[in-house]
Amino acid sequence: MARTSGGAARETARARRPVTGLLPPGSVAPDFSAAASDGRTYVLRELLADSRVLLAFYPGNDTPG
Repeated sequence: MARTSGGAARETARARRPVTGLLPPGSVAPDFSAAASDGRTYVLRELLADSRVLLAFYPGNDTPG
C-alpha cells in the first residue's frame, strides 16, 4: 500500500505526541527509544526499517498491576 506525503506527515506528527492513555489493540505504536540492559538504545523506527516488531509491555517491579 503506497503512502502519500500527507499521510506520512500526519503519522510523523502523531508519533511526536506523548502517549497519555492506553492504545487500543492493533494501534500504530508511537515512535520511541528505549535503553536495554545490554547498554544499547533501541529506536522503534530503526527496528521497523529492517523487520516486523512485536511490542510487549508489562509492569515493572514494585508497581501496581
